[in-house]
Amino acid sequence: MNIDFDNPKHEKLVNDYEALRKHYNKKKGVDSASDILATLDVLTAADTLADVPPSYRPHPLKASYKGHFAVDVDKVHRVIFKPNHDGDPGFRIDNYKSIKNIVIIEIFENYHKH
Repeated sequence: MNIDFDNPKHEKLVNDYEALRKHYNKKKGVDSASDILATLDVLTAADTLADVPPSYRPHPLKASYKGHFAVDVDKVHRVIFKPNHDGDPGFRIDNYKSIKNIVIIEIFENYHKH
């Protein structure tokens, strides 16, 4: 998939492993930075959202994130994104095969805490 970032800070972090590690590796022995990068690699490698492996649990979100999707980084954290298909007549939000362009909103979010 083609990936853009809503927040330039997130894009900068994922392109600087040391900064990403300092920002997100809070638990001893847990390399969250590598998990984030692995998840983004999976999204990049997939042609469409339908091609993301089920183990990453791609799923639509509700409430304040309606129209957005998430994939698992770990048991509680998600990468949150929205489709970016302005003017694409083949896009349908309910058809994962039509989601080919995304905008990352959050790279390591626990939306259950809200």
